[in-house]
Amino acid sequence: MTDTAPTSSKPRVGVVGFIGWGNFGDELFMLVHRQFLSADFDVDLLHDRFEKPYFSRPVAEVVDEVDAVVIGGGDLVIPWQLSELYWRRELLERPVFLTGIGVPRWGGYSRAVVDTMKEFIQHPNVRYIGVRDEPSRDWVQRHLQPKIEIDCAPDIVCSLDLPAVQPTDERILGVVTRKRRNEGDDFLWLERLCEKAARLDYRIHHLVLGTGGTGAADEAVEAEFRFPGKQTVRTDDLLELCRAVGRCTALASMKFHGSVVAAMYGVPSLVLSPTDKNRNFMNMIDRPELLSNLSDPHLPDRFSPYLPRIPRQTRDWLRETSTAAMLRLVESIRQEVGAVRPHRVP
Repeated sequence: MTDTAPTSSKPRVGVVGFIGWGNFGDELFMLVHRQFLSADFDVDLLHDRFEKPYFSRPVAEVVDEVDAVVIGGGDLVIPWQLSELYWRRELLERPVFLTGIGVPRWGGYSRAVVDTMKEFIQHPNVRYIGVRDEPSRDWVQRHLQPKIEIDCAPDIVCSLDLPAVQPTDERILGVVTRKRRNEGDDFLWLERLCEKAARLDYRIHHLVLGTGGTGAADEAVEAEFRFPGKQTVRTDDLLELCRAVGRCTALASMKFHGSVVAAMYGVPSLVLSPTDKNRNFMNMIDRPELLSNLSDPHLPDRFSPYLPRIPRQTRDWLRETSTAAMLRLVESIRQEVGAVRPHRVP
């Protein structure tokens, strides 16, 4: 927060997360925070830099200017790696609320890292813990042993007010790739999938689901996938990216939130990177058959013009359950900091 002068009598909420780097899902998290919190609170990112040390001023000084800290969402409980952004003790000088948290499991386990997160989460100023799936809840409960109840609900992006999409008879297969560290991906089976879709009169839309620097890196990967006749969608407008997903008949996505947004539009999404969060989400909506892999030679076989859409009942459950959790978060913050901030108004 660079402007330290209060602009209203609302309490100030500082948000901490992997937000600002342009990753699709993380930027959507900020839209969700504003959607639910802005009526009662002034909401802004707590960090103002996107490289270490992430803050241009002393962290304690920045934290002193807010009334509450929200951490989340995303895979922020990383058992083998401690972020210098999310788990700073200075944040605990204010009531802290963790929301939409996931636990990736693929990278190992460090006792020192877990012990540090455990000490943080057990602090009395941690007033709310929300996780996005049952495996994450079970891991947090077992390894971090919080002193308060864990709220478990689908990913908070399921509660986002998505823009409407006009129906069309055009059949579109959306493709989402991404830049991955230290990996040069082979798109052979994705190309075969697109060839099959093209034979079935699908248009191929390559969606660059990233903005800013992340979007530029993802666009470079998109350029490596030279499928003839494809249409590339590249914009820094997050809602337009959501519309691009919603226009698809089916999606094949390396990005988790590509699949989440697709599900909320009813669009079936073949998962090209079967991470923990993708597996947990597809199991949650009872669609494990959509899990695949970029290197799976059977990937083209998984695509069919008869792929069932995500049922309305499932989408309603995702939205209602995620929304209820966000409203519980709002109420928790209200109980801690109230509705006004008279002690900070000159």
